[in-house]
Amino acid sequence: MLVSAAGLALAGGAVVGTGALSLHGSASALAPVVDAGAAGVSIDDAPDHSAVVHAPAGTAVRAVAGGAVVMPAVAALSVHGAAEDAGVEVGYTGLAAVSAVVSVQRGDAVGQVPDAGVVTVRVTLDGAVLDAGPLLRAARSGNPADAAGAWVRPVDGAVVSQSFGCSPYSMEPVDRGCPSGHIHTGIDLAVPAGTPVRASLDGVATVVVSAAGYGLHVVVDSGDGLTTLYAHMESVAVHDGDAVAAGDVVGLAGSTGNSTGPHLHFEVRRDGIPEDPTLDLALP
Repeated sequence: MLVSAAGLALAGGAVVGTGALSLHGSASALAPVVDAGAAGVSIDDAPDHSAVVHAPAGTAVRAVAGGAVVMPAVAALSVHGAAEDAGVEVGYTGLAAVSAVVSVQRGDAVGQVPDAGVVTVRVTLDGAVLDAGPLLRAARSGNPADAAGAWVRPVDGAVVSQSFGCSPYSMEPVDRGCPSGHIHTGIDLAVPAGTPVRASLDGVATVVVSAAGYGLHVVVDSGDGLTTLYAHMESVAVHDGDAVAAGDVVGLAGSTGNSTGPHLHFEVRRDGIPEDPTLDLALP
């Protein structure tokens, strides 16, 4: 059910996400990118949500999903998922000894780690970019907890229109530590009206309606004093007390409250104190 900012009108149907982050929380979501027993391997997070795989030169790089193979460039390979991996697309860059095949199954070798010792892996599902690092770490360890709890970007295709920190705008909260005396307590992510807004973490939702300030917004309480806030939405897709999972759609971006145009104001608070969201996940 959609709850509209305009008079709390109810509209039939629900905002249904693409399932683009349902891979999180499952150790079997992707296959290991290198053999489980391979030594000297680490998997790091890149700002663009790719995974950076460090391993000794010559280490076999494996298909984490099965499907058709496309080779878009030298030292690169892309797998377009099929069967159980339909909708998944995995891109590998920096490969050495790229396999000359037209399709792969999970676990097949797609190439090797080059002399530089680094391969980059990018994963999308139904066109939405996933945080590949937690998924690949979970696949390698066999522990779903390595993927669970991973932060999810609240919107895709955004441009940062205002960063976290001291602000020249007098309508923003007071902060005597700022030269201006005011602070922007979140990050503004400019997106078209109607863009799906997703929960960044698991938690319990609270819906707040306000004609000013944050406008129509949702707060997700993830426990231990950690909350995330999604403001200025045109409609919401959750009710008070609903349990949401990271990646679930909580509403649609809009321009309600004190807003000069369609965007999502996204906040992270610990024990009620706002912190820069970019400390927790790569944005936009």
